[in-house]
Amino acid sequence: MKIKDIIERKNEDLIIALTYLLDKPKSYLYLNPNQKLDSDLSKKILEIESKIEKGYPLQYAIGYWNFYNLKLKVDQRALIPRFETEIIIDYIIKSNYNKEKILDVGSGSGAISLSLAYNLPNSEIVGLDISREAIDLSNENKNNLSLPNVEFKISDLFDNIEEKFDIIISNPPYINKKDYLNLDEKLYYEPKNALYGGEDGLYFYRKIISEANKFLKEDGHLIFEIGYDQKNEINKLLVKSDFKNIENLKDFNDFDRFVIAKKG
Repeated sequence: MKIKDIIERKNEDLIIALTYLLDKPKSYLYLNPNQKLDSDLSKKILEIESKIEKGYPLQYAIGYWNFYNLKLKVDQRALIPRFETEIIIDYIIKSNYNKEKILDVGSGSGAISLSLAYNLPNSEIVGLDISREAIDLSNENKNNLSLPNVEFKISDLFDNIEEKFDIIISNPPYINKKDYLNLDEKLYYEPKNALYGGEDGLYFYRKIISEANKFLKEDGHLIFEIGYDQKNEINKLLVKSDFKNIENLKDFNDFDRFVIAKKG
């Protein structure tokens, strides 16, 4: 099998998969169409093609995915890292906030925790998740990246936390019941507990906001990724819990995507 055999299938997902397997940019494929793929690569790309044809998410089919320049292992133990989430990682890294200690609530694959740990080597990062499977996956990614300044713990929200943090960040499950029942079929491969946020999608925001002040240092910040239609309700919840300086950031599609608030 040659590279051109994959290109001629005209399947964009398969082309992306091949860039991952070869660790080359897409332009390389088109400049080297006659390069032969060895038997292992040929077998792997055909396996990925079969999974894609059955509706399997591309990221899970490949087995890893790039997030903020880190190569992360991904599988059905945790949510697939989204490109939009890189916006808030970049924001935190470039901010003038105190960043000595950061807590990531609902860490999943570890994408947020690991990217912050990698880019803020003098910060201490703690990632929490209720799922043992997700914690195992995030620890595999931690070990692959050899990052000493991040720790992952099993915890139902703040249950296993006692110390205070400069920043608490969370991308909690926020899809409401109605929207969950109408998701793209591919999304049902991802863990329901990483997607479904209760009847109105706000269950975890209420829980986190009601407790966050106890775990934030003075002048600490609470940061959320949110659903496209949740900004106003979450802002109200933050005001009721005495948070101040509330900011809202949009994603690349101009949807409201992040909320940042300072401890009152």
